[in-house]
Amino acid sequence: ETSSWTYAHELGRLYLKDAFHGRVRTKAYDNISDTEDAVAAIEQAIADGNEMIFTTSPEFLSASLRVAVNHPEIKILNCSLNASHKYIRTYYGRMYEAKFLIGVLAGVMTDTNKIGYIADYPIFGMTANINAFALGVKMVNPKAKIYLEWSTLKENEHIDLTAKLYSLGATYISHQDMIIPRKISRQFGLFRVNGETPVNLAFPAWNWGKYYERIIRNVQNGIWNTEEKSDANKALHYWWGMSADVIDVIWSSAVPDETRHLLDTLRNAIRNYDFNPFDGILHAQQGLISKDANHTLTPREIISIDWLLDNIIGRIPTANELREDAQNVVRQEGIRKEEPTT
Repeated sequence: ETSSWTYAHELGRLYLKDAFHGRVRTKAYDNISDTEDAVAAIEQAIADGNEMIFTTSPEFLSASLRVAVNHPEIKILNCSLNASHKYIRTYYGRMYEAKFLIGVLAGVMTDTNKIGYIADYPIFGMTANINAFALGVKMVNPKAKIYLEWSTLKENEHIDLTAKLYSLGATYISHQDMIIPRKISRQFGLFRVNGETPVNLAFPAWNWGKYYERIIRNVQNGIWNTEEKSDANKALHYWWGMSADVIDVIWSSAVPDETRHLLDTLRNAIRNYDFNPFDGILHAQQGLISKDANHTLTPREIISIDWLLDNIIGRIPTANELREDAQNVVRQEGIRKEEPTT
């Protein structure tokens, strides 16, 4: 009711009821606020007879690991990136693929060459999303700039970031991926603002239901154990995207037909592994990242990006600049583990 992220996962859980026609039973445990609550909830889930447990936030990584060590018979997966533990598996989506396409759309549609981007946590994967969006913009509009704001900064707690970006000249803004059930708003995905009601053009879609279905079918088909035998000491992670139908983009009728054709062509190229947003020469704020036109960043490099492209106005905040609740997330999955020394 209060989190678009949790709401998306709940939609995925409900999807399983139809996908398996009652052959798989699911149960949700929510309103978990800290590690100890998460440990208690996971233990309760095991006591209730659940054989597979998905913990849907990087905040629950530590709790997932603690319980997994004591319950090797239970399959526990945490929704996070860059965790390396042999006792649990992690799963996440290549959201940067969708963000690249939305960036292309923003680059085509902007009428001011100023585009807003509102991010939440500076964690693994988030910077890849931001940069992929910026690469999409640059592909079709090299003159455009992306103005980056962070919603979890202490200084932004009581600021309307959409209004701030609009005042800077950004009439197209990328915000949160989904709506929050209790907070009806049009400020999600990519939207146009002109001082009145925002007009949504596109938003990235997390198909968690298909993600969960695919993993569960792997277990039913015995693939889970086969994966374990490949290297029993190596952590195994799932990082699927458009090719697995777990990530997509929804376009609105406000997108011109010609532009939609371009976007569909690029989407198909990504789905078929014919194109990667992080191919080729990459210019960051601090200098050249890749000077080889034929080079492609590896999945590990993409996950661990700690730089911003040169067409982005903004920076990656340090943990102590964030609200306390955001600091908890960054401690688990932050791309900067230490504060800079002075």
